Amino acid sequence: MHSIRIDYFPRLILRTDFDNRSDVQFRILAAISSNLAPVQSQLRKKQLRFHESTQRALCRMAFFWLALMPVLAVASYSLIRITPWYISNEKIAWQRRLSENLGVDVQFKSIEFPSPNQFRAYDLICCNPETGREILTVSQVNATMDRGGWMVEVGKPVLNGMQIQTAIQALHDRLLCRPQSSASLLGITMSELLVSGGSRKTKLQDVKVALSPTETSSILRVTYSLEGQKFAAPAMFTANREHVSETTRWSLKSGEFLIPCQLLSERFPALEHLGSQATFRGSIDWWQKNHRWETSVRGEFQSVDLGSLSEPFGRPLEGVGQLILLNSGISDGQVRQLEGSLSSSKCIADSSWLDDTYDNGNLQTMDDRPWRENGLHAAMNRLAIGFAMEASGLVLKGNTPPPRPETPDQQWPMLAAYANNKPIAFSPSTIIPLQTFSTALASLLKPTAEPEPARVADGRR
Repeated sequence: MHSIRIDYFPRLILRTDFDNRSDVQFRILAAISSNLAPVQSQLRKKQLRFHESTQRALCRMAFFWLALMPVLAVASYSLIRITPWYISNEKIAWQRRLSENLGVDVQFKSIEFPSPNQFRAYDLICCNPETGREILTVSQVNATMDRGGWMVEVGKPVLNGMQIQTAIQALHDRLLCRPQSSASLLGITMSELLVSGGSRKTKLQDVKVALSPTETSSILRVTYSLEGQKFAAPAMFTANREHVSETTRWSLKSGEFLIPCQLLSERFPALEHLGSQATFRGSIDWWQKNHRWETSVRGEFQSVDLGSLSEPFGRPLEGVGQLILLNSGISDGQVRQLEGSLSSSKCIADSSWLDDTYDNGNLQTMDDRPWRENGLHAAMNRLAIGFAMEASGLVLKGNTPPPRPETPDQQWPMLAAYANNKPIAFSPSTIIPLQTFSTALASLLKPTAEPEPARVADGRR
């Protein structure tokens, strides 16, 4: 048995004799709690107490600012957004914003915002800011902003084929020539794009546009296919702007598609001389810096109007043919390299032009001038001419196999054509001086002049 005397806790009546140690601990804790009660009571008396009316006023104020005012603000903003005044000012602000970013005059009928990061515009029209001519019309535009950038869906767009150069120039100056510190992707998708203007309309399908800007370069990629032509790989158009060297490199790769030359005539105006039905399959690469330019073309032109093509030489040919460029390069108006062929299953040649060529010793025939049988114009069958540029000039040769010789000593070179079903071949020394064709060819491949884009003050958007 143990005995403990507790005099420190006067308010607690304890037995001094217990049987075990745990009972002692319990009684000590009870004594401490009982002595702390007066201290807690004193602390409660020191707390700040408001009058009942003051408490009501504070509650009303908290309800007004924390509950009623936010509701009123949201309701007022919602009512203001549907007023004609707000809708008109918001429409004008977005038209101005899009016009400044795209470099063209943008107008639309109405605009709405389904969510904070999305807008939808109806009946959008892009016009040339100088002439006011329509460049692009769109029935509906759905744009969504996410972490990667803007994703835009365009519905029923119609592009004016006579304003393609203006559209390319605006994209070049406003989008490609603006370096960005933070990359922001711009993606545009169109199920179809109708290109109108001229004597022919062209419908592009599955059009996808992607712009990837950085501080050092901006790359624009466009993939598409043509209506009525089914191939696995799409055609591609790319533009790469190098901000440090201030150089823009363009590239067009048609793949297996036949692209109407009218789509390219705004960029290369002389392609109009190939005729309204001419098409192109191949690749075109060109770069431009200030007033310097360089172009390289590889591919084939089909359904070529031979009359328009031979216009610089006096229009000696009439008919439809095919022009193939195996390799060609022009730099600052000078022909650097040229190799290809011209062919036609049936065409008409001017007899006087054939006479002059024959008199100059550039043609060989089995019979004396067989083309004279038809008067002023001679029917040319299986026209096939190859050409290649050398240091002395443009060398011409035939690409049609000659007939079987009647005697072993009778050897014929490759034929250029058949006139009235009689073979015609070029002489081995047939060379056209460079100055005779370089001017016409340079105008054919020279791109439209591209003025240097205006510099942005801070170089950022």
